[in-house]
Formats: sequence, structure tokens, C-alpha cells
Amino acid sequence: MNSTARYTLASFVVLFLLGAFVATPGAALPQWRTEFGIGGEVAWFFNLQLFGLVVGVALATRVVKRHPLLTFSAALFGLAYLAMGAAHQFGWIAVAAAPAGFAQGVLNVHANGMVGDLHPDRRVLMLNRVNAAFGLGAVGAPLLFTWAGWRFGFTLIGLLFVVAALLAWGAPAAEKRLGQITLAHVWKIMPLLLTVGLYVATEASLSAWSGAYLTELGYSVRLAGLLLAGYWLLLTLSRLFLASWVAEQPLPRLLQLIAGSLVVLAALFLPQLAPLFPLAAIFFGPIFGTSFALIQGRFGQELTGGMFYAAAVGSTIGPALFATIKDPHLIPAGFLLMGLLLLAAVFVANRQLQIS
Repeated sequence: MNSTARYTLASFVVLFLLGAFVATPGAALPQWRTEFGIGGEVAWFFNLQLFGLVVGVALATRVVKRHPLLTFSAALFGLAYLAMGAAHQFGWIAVAAAPAGFAQGVLNVHANGMVGDLHPDRRVLMLNRVNAAFGLGAVGAPLLFTWAGWRFGFTLIGLLFVVAALLAWGAPAAEKRLGQITLAHVWKIMPLLLTVGLYVATEASLSAWSGAYLTELGYSVRLAGLLLAGYWLLLTLSRLFLASWVAEQPLPRLLQLIAGSLVVLAALFLPQLAPLFPLAAIFFGPIFGTSFALIQGRFGQELTGGMFYAAAVGSTIGPALFATIKDPHLIPAGFLLMGLLLLAAVFVANRQLQIS
């Protein structure tokens, strides 16, 4: 295996495990409640994870040398997961979320960035393909935790992070292009940052509120859960099979996809068609990888960190806004509005990059 294949594989494994990490709370929380009797204390897990993530992204975008930072971060993530799996009090799990969040921030930037640097002529294609691994992890983690238990799941994922650390040993340095970041640079990528923020807000809202809408309409909780798993699976397949098509004309193709998603989101107003919401994932899959590729290709690694900040804001604010909707039957209106805003953001990004 040559170095390019090895480091691409390392990124694939890391992103797969990061997808599992994102799905971990939802999969482990019911078991944590049973074992530790926790309630509001779980907020510490998310808050400390977010704090670590912000610090990790800030550091990663300023460090050009990936070695040994990438290996150290993957190993740190593995140790944090092994510690969580061995914890006998929830407080230790919450504390371990901080270093895990830090490692998550570093790995998000460098695992994606390394693929873009290794494949500059196929950046959009390869970033969408390796990000399919993220979706596989998000689908697989709940299944693993359900059938094998959360302690075994944490231990296995921790050991796999150690394997990823070994694969990433000696990772090549990032290409540095900008030097000093100016407001002009930030202004140029703002539409793409809005695109990412709105995409994650829409996705997080669909994940959080589609079940509430379906159960309000009389569908079973079990069906809602199966459909949500189907959403993540279709998102993964979309990244995998639409990657080459989107790579030909990235932003124009994203415009077409998001326009198609509006048809699905509008159909959710009809109770009989509400279970079709996973189909939206087909149109959303390539957004993140394509946006990362465009920012990295034009401006370098220094500005890619903004995507993860935008994603963090979107994943928080999006679902929170839906909590203000008093009538659950109006939830599809929120989905459709977010889809329209996402379409507008990609339209502006396309115009902005054409002008510049």
C-alpha cells in the first residue's frame, strides 16, 4: 500500500469513527439512564464535548504539520472512549467528553483536509466518497450499541481509534495558502458557511423532529426510528453514488439537488406522504464534502474551520427553533423554510464564486 492509499484509508477510518461518535449519545443515552439514573446531567456531556470541539478546530486550522497531531488526536480519542467504556460513574463519562471533543475538532479538520491535499484534482469526488464513511458510522453505532451494549461499543470504537492513529503516523503537512486571514477572505466564503450551517440545521431538525411529527400523525415510534435510520443510510449512499456527478459542476449540481429536496419537504404536509422524509437525504448527501472541497481548494486549510463552527451553530439553533412551534402539524413548514433558505445560500455561493 503506497502512502497516498494509506493516508486516504486513515481518513476513511477516522471519519467512520467520527460518524459513530456523533450517533453515540442517541444510542447510549437510554442505557445510561437505566444504569446511572441520570437526567439533566447529560447536558455536561454535550457542553464539554462542544468546548473541546471549538478548541480542537481552532488549533487544527492553525497547525500546518499534521504529524504527530493527527496520530496524537486519534489516540487521545481512543483513550477517552476506553475510559468512558470503563467508567462506573456518569461524571467520568462527561469529563472524558472534553478530550474526545478536542480530538473530534482536530480530526474533522485534518482527516478531511488530508484527503483534499492528497487528491487535489479529484477533491470534490474524494471528499464526498470518504464522507460516506461518516454516514456508515452513524448508521452502525446505534446497531452496535443496541445489540452489544454501550460498554462493549465504547471499547471497540476506542480500540479502532488506536488503529486509526497508527495508520495516520507520519501524515503529510497541510498546504498553507492564505497566511493572514482577512475580512475579505471571510466574506468570500460566507455563503458557503451559511450553506453548511443551514444544511446541518435542516438535517438536525429532521433528525430531532421528524419522529415527533410522525407520531403526532399516528405513526408508531418504531417506524419513526426505522425511517430515521433509513435517512442516514440514504445520506451515505447519496455521497457515494452522486460524488462523480456533483464533481463535474459542484455548485450548479447542488442547486439542482436542493431544488429536488423541496419537493420531498413540501410532500410532508400530506399525512399519507410524511414517511417519505428520508428521501430528502438523497439530495442533501453531497453538500458537506463539496463545500469543504471548494473552500479548501480556493483558500486552503485555514478557512475550513469555519465550516465546523457553522455546523455546530446550525445543529444547535435549528432543532431549538422547532421547539417554538406550538402546533406539531406545522413542523413541515419549518422543514420547507429551511430548505428554501438552503437553496438561497447555495445560489448566492454560486454567484459569489463565479464573480471572484
